Amino acid sequence: MKTYIFIFVLMLSSGLSFSQVGIGTVTPDESAILDISSTNKGFLLPRMNEAQRDAIANPAIGLLIYLIEGNVQCLQVYNGSNWENIYCPTSNTMPLAKNVSVSGILSVGELLTANYTYEDAEGDVEGTSLYQWYRADDALGTNEMAITGATNLNYMLSVNDNGKYLSFGVTPRAVTGALTGLEVKSNYIGAVGAVITNEARINEFHYDNVGTDVNEFVEIRITGNLSSQPVDLSQYSVVLYNGSDQSLYLSETLSNLTRTCDASNCYYVWDSIAIQNGAPDGIALSGPSGLIEFLSYEGTFTAANGIASGVLSIDVGVLETNGSNATGAIEKSTAGVWTLNVNSNTKGAENSL
Repeated sequence: MKTYIFIFVLMLSSGLSFSQVGIGTVTPDESAILDISSTNKGFLLPRMNEAQRDAIANPAIGLLIYLIEGNVQCLQVYNGSNWENIYCPTSNTMPLAKNVSVSGILSVGELLTANYTYEDAEGDVEGTSLYQWYRADDALGTNEMAITGATNLNYMLSVNDNGKYLSFGVTPRAVTGALTGLEVKSNYIGAVGAVITNEARINEFHYDNVGTDVNEFVEIRITGNLSSQPVDLSQYSVVLYNGSDQSLYLSETLSNLTRTCDASNCYYVWDSIAIQNGAPDGIALSGPSGLIEFLSYEGTFTAANGIASGVLSIDVGVLETNGSNATGAIEKSTAGVWTLNVNSNTKGAENSL
């Protein structure tokens, strides 16, 4: 009889243990599934780097890990879509990426450009920050995937992006101190459209050279041969902006510019004009639907008025100086990259670079 009573008590105790589990205590709190008590030991979470963390298959919401990536250490929790920092103890704060954005024309064959601001509380200089472009099905980032090989500030839209949404992510890295920050992504933009018929773009310009500035011009390219060009060219305008006061100072419609065409494109040249010498200044192009692009040279600024009002310019990344050749120009290559043609411009024709 005593044997049966012992077995019954043992079974009852085992059943009760499924309600609350105590480690280091025989009276676990009723509100806790697990109650750990100790005065000389701690609770140790799994410690791993970013690659190991990202290899966790289907992480559960609320999953906890302790991230150790270079000099960065963070207690993190998975919120169902991203890993969030709970606390990051460090004597040197990690660098930050802020104001992450993407600009450009959302059509196959167009070049998107990412922009961001690097910040570091201790003034640590930016090192080689990491870039990654992402593709998704909608603006919420559904079925997000990293685009293979898309690890630069610029990204050329391909047929795989047609109908999709794009985002840019940057992981800021410093040369010293806390080396690596956390990735910050831009909002998704889209949807990407097919190749534009009659695509208009700023194609080439010259604004500074040795001695007195001469041969200054802006060239606009519109795709398609002569017979397929827009009927009403007065709906397209080129606007020059002075970066010192962010205001426009000169504008002209394409209907008043000199046009030459080849089998693929037509080129509209606005020459015999005086263009500001930068640091920075800008050029805007507008069409029937509004602003097409707003470029600048020797820096960026936000336009105060005109068709580009409130828009931050995109720096072409190359410049001319008072030592540049009078026959040179800044050209946009077939790959969509701005390049300085030192010796000869190609206004009125396809760019040579």
